[in-house]
Amino acid sequence: MVGKVERAMETNGEGTYFQEGDHLCIKRTQEIGRVHAADGGVVYVLMDETGETKHFSARADEDASIELVTEAAGTISQEP
Repeated sequence: MVGKVERAMETNGEGTYFQEGDHLCIKRTQEIGRVHAADGGVVYVLMDETGETKHFSARADEDASIELVTEAAGTISQEP
């Protein structure tokens, strides 16, 4: 699965967060989507295949349901 990171994830004193424009993969189903909007610690992901919108916690950590899709390795990688 190859995606393109258009923006870097946001890191601040509270942690690392996905942000608008990031390409993501749902760990459980391997579905790919793009963060369409972020608001109050939640990201809204527009799924590539179905056009469906799903929402997840914006925090990127080992317990997250989603992972950032990176272009460099051509694989999925969690990037704190």
